[in-house]
Amino acid sequence: MKTKNLRGTADPYRNLVNASDRAVIAWTDLSGVARTSVADQRCLQHGLESARILRRPVKYQHRRNYEGYYWCSGSGESVWYESMTEYSALMHLDHTLNLIKVAAQPLCILFTDGTRHYPDYFALHESGRQVLYDVRPAELVDEKAEIQFAKTREVCAKIGWGYEVLHGLTGMPRHNLEWLAGYRHPYIDLGLQMRTRILDEASEPSPLAQLAVALDSTHPVRFLPGIYHLLWRRDLTYDPSRPLGWHTIVERRKRG
Repeated sequence: MKTKNLRGTADPYRNLVNASDRAVIAWTDLSGVARTSVADQRCLQHGLESARILRRPVKYQHRRNYEGYYWCSGSGESVWYESMTEYSALMHLDHTLNLIKVAAQPLCILFTDGTRHYPDYFALHESGRQVLYDVRPAELVDEKAEIQFAKTREVCAKIGWGYEVLHGLTGMPRHNLEWLAGYRHPYIDLGLQMRTRILDEASEPSPLAQLAVALDSTHPVRFLPGIYHLLWRRDLTYDPSRPLGWHTIVERRKRG
């Protein structure tokens, strides 16, 4: 019988014991130094958004989940994911929030009861808010996971971090967002003058086809990438629950 090819990053903190009466955060900083800290407000100053990946899952033949790197338009960097649920969650965060930096598998929380937890992502938002994320399909959130998430939420509250559990995207919202994500790169941007013209033409709700024709009646597809880019940036809005196409009603985002 053949032996599986197991490859992964060993837990560098597997022998670390929390002897404190408070939760402890353990991570590896940007320079590769292993660090620990009591879970209090001092953790806000540790730059966890730049933490190295703490561990990776074991690799073996015939794995059912996929891993890779997602290029985050908010940070301009590639972020590792270990499942398609994490991929869609990252894409959703990148689309809906102004992210400055994101770290994958950034830290280990050693709780006072002797258990530990490795959250999936840590993000620094443009507002300065620091948020820890766990990603798990809703159908896989059992009682054990709920208890773990509750303990993590309590630790984050003591530090001053936000905390969210993401379930990823499915169905039409995911299909539409995957399409728009192909136009998230800055080189798609048509420049200030053209952006302004597109947004002016979309000041009132109209079908995407009508907007495209208004921009160029001879070659309506000419500025379509720019429209998709503005939809990705949420400068233009649409209904993500319905298929994206020529009939899609788009409108300039109302800010206030």
